[in-house]
Amino acid sequence: MVRQEKIDRVEEIKEIFKKSYGLIFTDHSGLKAEDAVAVRDRLAEVNSYLKITKNTLAYIAAKDVFKDLDLEGVFKGPTSLIVSGEDIITTAKIIENFSKDKDTLKVKAGLLENRLLSAEEVDKFASLPSREVLLTNLVVSVKSPIIKLVNVLNAVTVNLVLVMEAIRIKKEESAI
Repeated sequence: MVRQEKIDRVEEIKEIFKKSYGLIFTDHSGLKAEDAVAVRDRLAEVNSYLKITKNTLAYIAAKDVFKDLDLEGVFKGPTSLIVSGEDIITTAKIIENFSKDKDTLKVKAGLLENRLLSAEEVDKFASLPSREVLLTNLVVSVKSPIIKLVNVLNAVTVNLVLVMEAIRIKKEESAI
Protein backbone atom coordinates (compact mmCIF):
# COMPACT_ATOMS: atom_id res chain seq x y z
CA MET A 1 0.00 0.00 0.00
CA VAL A 2 1.36 3.43 -0.91
CA ARG A 3 2.24 5.70 1.99
CA GLN A 4 -0.40 8.33 1.09
CA GLU A 5 -3.07 5.61 0.97
CA LYS A 6 -2.10 4.53 4.48
CA ILE A 7 -2.26 8.11 5.73
CA ASP A 8 -5.71 8.51 4.18
CA ARG A 9 -6.90 5.27 5.76
CA VAL A 10 -5.60 6.35 9.19
CA GLU A 11 -7.47 9.65 8.82
CA GLU A 12 -10.63 7.77 7.82
CA ILE A 13 -10.34 5.51 10.88
CA LYS A 14 -9.74 8.55 13.12
CA GLU A 15 -12.99 10.07 11.87
CA ILE A 16 -14.81 6.83 12.60
CA PHE A 17 -13.40 6.79 16.13
CA LYS A 18 -14.28 10.45 16.73
CA LYS A 19 -17.85 10.21 15.43
CA SER A 20 -18.80 6.82 16.86
CA TYR A 21 -21.15 6.47 19.81
CA GLY A 22 -19.56 3.20 20.85
CA LEU A 23 -17.10 0.66 19.49
CA ILE A 24 -16.81 -3.07 19.94
CA PHE A 25 -13.56 -4.77 18.95
CA THR A 26 -13.93 -8.39 17.87
CA ASP A 27 -11.73 -11.23 16.71
CA HIS A 28 -13.06 -12.22 13.30
CA SER A 29 -11.04 -15.43 12.90
CA GLY A 30 -12.94 -17.92 10.78
CA LEU A 31 -15.52 -15.37 9.61
CA LYS A 32 -16.75 -16.43 6.19
CA ALA A 33 -17.75 -13.91 3.54
CA GLU A 34 -21.45 -14.87 3.64
CA ASP A 35 -21.42 -14.62 7.46
CA ALA A 36 -19.83 -11.17 7.23
CA VAL A 37 -22.62 -10.09 4.88
CA ALA A 38 -25.24 -11.52 7.27
CA VAL A 39 -23.82 -9.73 10.32
CA ARG A 40 -23.44 -6.49 8.35
CA ASP A 41 -27.11 -6.69 7.35
CA ARG A 42 -28.17 -7.26 10.97
CA LEU A 43 -26.00 -4.39 12.19
CA ALA A 44 -27.36 -2.05 9.52
CA GLU A 45 -30.85 -2.57 10.98
CA VAL A 46 -29.71 -0.85 14.20
CA ASN A 47 -27.60 1.86 12.54
CA SER A 48 -24.29 0.06 13.22
CA TYR A 49 -21.68 -1.43 10.95
CA LEU A 50 -18.71 -3.77 10.77
CA LYS A 51 -15.33 -2.51 9.54
CA ILE A 52 -12.29 -4.70 9.06
CA THR A 53 -9.03 -2.75 8.96
CA LYS A 54 -5.35 -3.40 9.34
CA ASN A 55 -4.38 -3.48 13.01
CA THR A 56 -1.40 -1.21 12.52
CA LEU A 57 -3.46 1.54 10.89
CA ALA A 58 -6.28 1.21 13.42
CA TYR A 59 -3.79 1.31 16.31
CA ILE A 60 -2.13 4.47 14.95
CA ALA A 61 -5.54 6.13 14.66
CA ALA A 62 -6.60 4.93 18.12
CA LYS A 63 -3.41 6.25 19.75
CA ASP A 64 -4.13 9.66 18.27
CA VAL A 65 -7.86 9.78 19.15
CA PHE A 66 -7.82 7.93 22.49
CA LYS A 67 -4.62 9.31 24.01
CA ASP A 68 -5.43 8.24 27.58
CA LEU A 69 -6.25 4.62 26.75
CA ASP A 70 -3.89 1.71 26.18
CA LEU A 71 -5.36 -0.16 23.22
CA GLU A 72 -2.24 -2.02 22.14
CA GLY A 73 -3.55 -5.39 23.40
CA VAL A 74 -6.82 -4.94 21.52
CA PHE A 75 -5.09 -4.79 18.15
CA LYS A 76 -3.36 -8.18 18.37
CA GLY A 77 -4.59 -10.85 15.97
CA PRO A 78 -7.47 -10.42 13.52
CA THR A 79 -9.46 -7.43 14.74
CA SER A 80 -12.63 -5.95 13.35
CA LEU A 81 -14.42 -2.81 14.49
CA ILE A 82 -18.12 -2.81 15.19
CA VAL A 83 -19.18 0.83 15.09
CA SER A 84 -22.35 1.23 17.08
CA GLY A 85 -25.21 3.60 16.47
CA GLU A 86 -26.88 5.15 19.51
CA ASP A 87 -28.03 1.77 20.84
CA ILE A 88 -24.88 -0.10 21.82
CA ILE A 89 -26.96 -2.61 23.81
CA THR A 90 -28.73 -3.92 20.70
CA THR A 91 -25.44 -3.92 18.80
CA ALA A 92 -23.80 -5.98 21.56
CA LYS A 93 -26.77 -8.40 21.49
CA ILE A 94 -26.40 -8.90 17.75
CA ILE A 95 -22.69 -9.65 18.14
CA GLU A 96 -23.31 -12.00 21.06
CA ASN A 97 -26.05 -13.91 19.20
CA PHE A 98 -23.94 -14.12 16.06
CA SER A 99 -20.97 -15.30 18.10
CA LYS A 100 -23.07 -18.08 19.65
CA ASP A 101 -24.54 -19.16 16.31
CA LYS A 102 -21.41 -19.06 14.14
CA ASP A 103 -18.64 -19.28 16.75
CA THR A 104 -16.94 -16.23 15.23
CA LEU A 105 -16.72 -12.53 16.15
CA LYS A 106 -15.46 -13.05 19.68
CA VAL A 107 -15.57 -9.79 21.61
CA LYS A 108 -12.13 -8.51 22.63
CA ALA A 109 -13.07 -5.16 24.15
CA GLY A 110 -15.29 -2.15 23.73
CA LEU A 111 -15.18 1.61 23.92
CA LEU A 112 -18.00 3.74 25.25
CA GLU A 113 -17.65 7.46 25.98
CA ASN A 114 -13.83 7.22 25.92
CA ARG A 115 -13.87 4.39 28.46
CA LEU A 116 -12.29 1.05 27.63
CA LEU A 117 -14.62 -1.87 28.37
CA SER A 118 -13.53 -5.45 28.87
CA ALA A 119 -15.14 -8.29 26.92
CA GLU A 120 -17.11 -9.18 30.07
CA GLU A 121 -18.51 -5.66 30.33
CA VAL A 122 -19.59 -5.73 26.69
CA ASP A 123 -21.27 -9.10 27.36
CA LYS A 124 -23.13 -7.49 30.28
CA PHE A 125 -24.47 -4.87 27.85
CA ALA A 126 -25.74 -7.71 25.69
CA SER A 127 -27.62 -9.19 28.64
CA LEU A 128 -29.46 -5.95 29.40
CA PRO A 129 -33.05 -5.57 28.24
CA SER A 130 -33.61 -3.58 25.07
CA ARG A 131 -34.06 0.18 25.16
CA GLU A 132 -37.82 -0.17 24.61
CA VAL A 133 -38.17 -2.57 27.56
CA LEU A 134 -36.14 -0.27 29.82
CA LEU A 135 -38.27 2.72 28.82
CA THR A 136 -41.46 0.73 29.40
CA ASN A 137 -40.24 -0.28 32.86
CA LEU A 138 -39.44 3.34 33.63
CA VAL A 139 -42.92 4.49 32.59
CA VAL A 140 -44.57 1.74 34.64
CA SER A 141 -42.51 2.59 37.73
CA VAL A 142 -43.32 6.30 37.40
CA LYS A 143 -46.98 5.64 36.66
CA SER A 144 -47.56 3.15 39.50
CA PRO A 145 -47.41 5.62 42.45
CA ILE A 146 -49.70 8.02 40.60
CA ILE A 147 -52.28 5.27 40.04
CA LYS A 148 -52.09 4.30 43.72
CA LEU A 149 -52.64 7.93 44.77
CA VAL A 150 -55.65 8.23 42.46
CA ASN A 151 -57.08 4.99 43.87
CA VAL A 152 -56.65 6.21 47.47
CA LEU A 153 -58.27 9.55 46.70
CA ASN A 154 -61.05 7.80 44.78
CA ALA A 155 -61.64 5.41 47.70
CA VAL A 156 -62.50 8.34 50.00
CA THR A 157 -65.19 9.52 47.59
CA VAL A 158 -66.55 6.01 47.05
CA ASN A 159 -66.70 5.38 50.81
CA LEU A 160 -68.49 8.69 51.37
CA VAL A 161 -71.10 7.78 48.74
CA LEU A 162 -71.55 4.32 50.28
CA VAL A 163 -72.02 5.77 53.77
CA MET A 164 -74.53 8.34 52.49
CA GLU A 165 -76.42 5.59 50.63
CA ALA A 166 -76.52 3.48 53.80
CA ILE A 167 -77.87 6.47 55.76
CA ARG A 168 -80.54 7.06 53.09
CA ILE A 169 -81.63 3.43 53.20
CA LYS A 170 -81.69 3.49 57.02
CA LYS A 171 -83.88 6.64 57.02
CA GLU A 172 -86.28 5.12 54.46
CA GLU A 173 -86.58 1.96 56.58
CA SER A 174 -87.22 3.95 59.77
CA ALA A 175 -89.81 6.15 57.97
CA ILE A 176 -91.82 3.13 56.95
